This record gives sequence, structure tokens and C-alpha cells, in this order.
Amino acid sequence: MGGALLVAVVAAVAALVVVLTRSSDPGSESAVAASPSPSTVTVTVSPSAAPQTEADPPTPRAQTSRPATPSGFPTNGTLKVGVDITPGEYALRPTDSLGGYWERLSCLTGDFECITANSIVQGNSYVTVLPGDLALRIEDLELTATGNPAPATGPARPLLPVSASEDTDPQGFVGIPEARCNHTNPAVAIGQTADSLVVVCETGAGRYYYKGVRTNDGAAIEIDDPVPSGDGFTATNAGVQYSISSRALVISEGSTVLAEEPMLQYWSQ
Repeated sequence: MGGALLVAVVAAVAALVVVLTRSSDPGSESAVAASPSPSTVTVTVSPSAAPQTEADPPTPRAQTSRPATPSGFPTNGTLKVGVDITPGEYALRPTDSLGGYWERLSCLTGDFECITANSIVQGNSYVTVLPGDLALRIEDLELTATGNPAPATGPARPLLPVSASEDTDPQGFVGIPEARCNHTNPAVAIGQTADSLVVVCETGAGRYYYKGVRTNDGAAIEIDDPVPSGDGFTATNAGVQYSISSRALVISEGSTVLAEEPMLQYWSQ
């Protein structure tokens, strides 16, 4: 029993020596010192090194369509020459689907005699305002100056006698196909106003046809089967009547007179 106790004491002392020896070993302390202790690292970033962030693009401005440059003229009304409008050529464009209308005026009393020329416009056209005009009245028309001047006007010439002109022959007006009979057809009536040239022709079958042209813009028309009336003829196209006589060319629609042009020269069989 005593021997066993002695052995146990010796073993305990030996174990204590081993522990004390390890604690005094410098290699152990070096190993512990080499282990990095947890630490906090603070990084300071200068403004120049800061990452560049892309700025939000500016909100684009709303794009607005640029309106067309206005012509400067109203589309309806009476324009006084020298005040609201100057002499010269103007392009016309109807603003209404049914067309427009213009008339050149020598007075502003409202009398029919004030109208020196007029026209219904159903497509792009032109009108020339003369220096002698007092005003131009328009309905549903957009005017744009072309820059072409009005023709020079001399003193008023006396009216020519009501007879065939020297620039006509048995087929109508020489050199003007729009106021001359087709093929070899003869003319049975020839007329000239300040603004129009007209001719009525007879075919080989005995039928008539009417041809007319406006001298200011070259607008022409040809109508079949005009009817003899007095010393002239009346042709009808789409409800509009064209009546010529030694007195005048009258254009009307129903009971409304659209134009009346005094005849300067006239001849008929």
C-alpha cells in the first residue's frame, strides 16, 4: 500500500516538471507571437481617387415642330394695293376643300362694275396684282408672293371694235391651241375679253364644242355640245354655264353670276 502511494507521488511530480518545462520554452512564445492578432484597417480615399460615377443625363427638352413661315396675308378679306399688298405675282393655294375665289377690284363700292377680273380656284394657281388695281379680294386662299413683278402698264387703250381680230383665222386664235379649233374644224364663233379668249367650233358631224382660256394664268377648258343662244352660245360644265355673245362672256352657276367680262372683240357666223 505504502509502495503504491510512493509511485503515484513520483508520477505526479514528473508530470509537473514536464508542464513547467514547456511553459519556459521560448519557441512556444515565438509561435504565439507570430500569430497575427485581429486588427481593424482604416482606408482613407482622397477625392481624386474616388470612383467616378456617371451622372444622370439631363432631361431632353421637348422637341417642338417649327411652324411654317406664314405668308403674312389673311386667307379671307379685301387687301388694298399699296397698303396690304403690293403689285406683283402671287401663288394661290385653296384652304378649303371646295376651292377658293379671288377678284381684282377697281373700286370698293361693292358694285359688280368694280370687278376687273376674278376666278374660282380649285387647285394651285397664280394671280397678278396690277399697279392700277385698287384692291384684291380673296376667299379661302393662301397667298405667297413669288417675287415676279407685275407687268408694266401703259396708258389705257381704247376698246377694239367688236369684230374678228387680226390674230385670228377661220379656226380661232393663231398660235394659241387652247383657243383654237381642233384638227381642221372651223370656228363658228370667236370672242376676246380683257381676261379670256373663247372659240366655238363645229365638227364634221355637225356638233359643236367650246374652248376657252384665261390669259392671266393659262387655265383652259373644253366643253362639248354648247347650245346656240342669240348671236352666241351657252356651254355647261358641272353646273357652271359659260355664255358668250357680242356683249360679254358671262359665267354663272344657277342664278349666281360668277363673272361677267365685257367682250372686246367678237365674231360669229
